[in-house]
Amino acid sequence: METRVWLVRPLPHGSNHMKDFLSENIIAVGYPVGENLEKCNYNQIRSLLKGHGWEEGIGNVNTLVHAMNPGDIVIVPDDNKKDVYFGKIISDYQYVEEFDEDKPESGYPHQRKVEWYFNKKPLLRSDLPDELRGSMRYPGTIADITKHHAHVFNTIKDPSLNSDSTLEQKAKRVLEEMLHHNDPEVKLRAAEIILK
Repeated sequence: METRVWLVRPLPHGSNHMKDFLSENIIAVGYPVGENLEKCNYNQIRSLLKGHGWEEGIGNVNTLVHAMNPGDIVIVPDDNKKDVYFGKIISDYQYVEEFDEDKPESGYPHQRKVEWYFNKKPLLRSDLPDELRGSMRYPGTIADITKHHAHVFNTIKDPSLNSDSTLEQKAKRVLEEMLHHNDPEVKLRAAEIILK
């Protein structure tokens, strides 16, 4: 399964919880609807959110509950516009009942455990590649930014990430094999593809 990369804002239920994310080793979304969503499908989650006037949050909640996977990478830009934290998801969806309350200091019951890179220290947004910085302008709470995986893998340099599994890496390996083929026509074709 491909490692996906997610942009996650630390603002569940309208308050900055970056310190909580780091101290509790989590990422989370708000929407305290009074129940565990693990067994709820998309329409059931949407119905629960609608009952609280939060139907627009369906994408964020459904992504955290169902789309993210252990091993995926999260990029969490702090609200101060300069610090960016990198982590790896290490759990399935977790419902934390004690945070399922409609209060700004709480209100983030839908969580996943995360292992933070760089000893929980931030990187400066200004030091990141342009493409990655550009993706952080996305205004939503959660976004799939897997298309920038190469920049992310280069930044975090985690040997456990199998960057060779990407389609691009596989294609490069095939071309490399073609360059060493016995048939000169195959070698020539590989060289033409590379030089295009």
